[in-house]
Amino acid sequence: MTYDGELIARGIELRRHDTPNFIKEFQTEVHTLFECKNSDEVISKGYEQALLLVTRTTDRIMTADIQLQDLVVSKLLGQGLDKYKSLFPHVSAAIQLSNAGKSPLAGEGVEYIHTNARHTNPLCRVQPRELIRQGEVMDYDKEKYREMLLEAAETVLGFFGFDRSIYGDTAKKKNRKWWRTLREYRSTDIENETL
Repeated sequence: MTYDGELIARGIELRRHDTPNFIKEFQTEVHTLFECKNSDEVISKGYEQALLLVTRTTDRIMTADIQLQDLVVSKLLGQGLDKYKSLFPHVSAAIQLSNAGKSPLAGEGVEYIHTNARHTNPLCRVQPRELIRQGEVMDYDKEKYREMLLEAAETVLGFFGFDRSIYGDTAKKKNRKWWRTLREYRSTDIENETL
């Protein structure tokens, strides 16, 4: 955050073109929560509010309270469809578009929504945005979007010791022993400064 109130974000999901809008909005809101007068407020007030925001946004995902257009992931095709050896989500969406007569070319963007990330058939894991009819009610993969949210939360809140496992996400739990050690040193330093 600059002195002019401008948010400068680098190296996080907020800057990526393939991040769904609701995650970009989430990270922007998290950053605004840390506009505090001193470091004690950042740790006590800002972090607690950020955790509440993670909880509220997770609830919105799980109760399908997010608009489909805010769930769209956009990726560029780096090469022609015939060159891909793996069916990444954007490739699966492009194949579905091709089968529907709308063949995307290398360098073009493919927009899709995760519908069932754990399906055995990669072509059934995503739905291209172009193939979703106006006003159609569609069930999206809530767990996949929850996982994406927790990853984005960990990116911006990891410095404060945020760990996605407190929200029940143990699938991608990382070894954070070094992080806990650093946090203990920080807590000790803060205690020593207040004495």
